[in-house]
Amino acid sequence: MKIHFAESQYKIDPRFRQKYLFEVNESYNTAAALLPFGSKHLNFFVQPREYDLMQETLDNGRVYNSEFIELAFNPLASAEQRKVIIADIKPTVFHEMNHAARYNLSIFHTTLLDICILEGLATVFERDYAATLQPYAMYPTDVQDWVAEVIAQEDQFSWQDYKFEHPDGRRWICYKAGTYIVDQAMANSGKTVIELTKLPCDEIIALAKIA
Repeated sequence: MKIHFAESQYKIDPRFRQKYLFEVNESYNTAAALLPFGSKHLNFFVQPREYDLMQETLDNGRVYNSEFIELAFNPLASAEQRKVIIADIKPTVFHEMNHAARYNLSIFHTTLLDICILEGLATVFERDYAATLQPYAMYPTDVQDWVAEVIAQEDQFSWQDYKFEHPDGRRWICYKAGTYIVDQAMANSGKTVIELTKLPCDEIIALAKIA
């Protein structure tokens, strides 16, 4: 594993940078032990930036393939906001490493429902093993209606609306619906989210008994 910290014109406090890199490394080691089927050649690219960040935490994570994870944070964050950024490193790393480990098994996601399951697995993994409860992990009482709505889409043409913010104001539909599906699959099968991460989507759907 290697961490690449992007060069920039931002003035990054050396102590913050050191703490950030330490937390990424520690989080990687813990998650890698839980996900032994992930690649041993993982690269993290850390980018200080002011755009495309989660408004609640001023950071973001994204996986591009089984060996490349991007992490980002707002370099203009206040001292208090930097504490939030540091605290969010572990759940973010866990979330993205779950994606990367699943990609390393060459499991593909071709429908909007598949994308929900992908995000649900990563969200439950960070919830259960990084001991955090993100807002996108808390599904509403009518989540079964959300799942039915996702299934009715039959494609990914509106995937950004369903992943992030829908025109009707709902946020993180895919994450919440996927978390519900994974929770149902776990409850019905007795399997852990780590075991489910190694299964194709159709098997998880069958275990969840949603269709």
